[in-house]
Amino acid sequence: MTPPIDLERLRARDPELLEELVRDVSPQLLAVIRGYARDGDHANDLLQDCWIQILERLESYRPRGTFVGWAVAVTRNVCKSSLRRARRTDQAEVGIDDLDGMPDPAPDHEEQRTQRRLRTALFKALDKLPDRERETIVLRVLEGRTTEETAEMQGVSRAAVRDLEERGLYRIRRMRAVGTALEAWMDRLS
Repeated sequence: MTPPIDLERLRARDPELLEELVRDVSPQLLAVIRGYARDGDHANDLLQDCWIQILERLESYRPRGTFVGWAVAVTRNVCKSSLRRARRTDQAEVGIDDLDGMPDPAPDHEEQRTQRRLRTALFKALDKLPDRERETIVLRVLEGRTTEETAEMQGVSRAAVRDLEERGLYRIRRMRAVGTALEAWMDRLS
């Protein structure tokens, strides 16, 4: 389990604590963001927006759950708002003069769409997991950390890490339409 956050220091915007939080929590936020982002640059932009919102909404955080769980919820809301805003402004609309700069449809265009759908399904599935299972899968599977590193970061035993990872992957496999996507994704990782 992650150690509790020193709310007084956080609300005072202690630079050391903020730096530590951004370093430790950002990978988990990116796990959520990737399901909404068009590409890596867009994901980084959304991550910055999320941290701004987390700090602006800090007064609404109540330590009933984990800080990471709350930050993930804020991140999900920021991403959904960004998606709605993009749809409203219809960013996909292109003028006739802009067609010269448009990339030609390449044979890998369908592959990119398939990959995006796969990532979206998997990150939405991660989003549905309990905090500790999601955190474990992000650290072990997405970041490639060892069991020992993950155990140390979460403050649990190695056996607990293996159990959390196994339970989380089991839950994801049981989610409708995610089981086959997970298998395809895991095949690509290996």
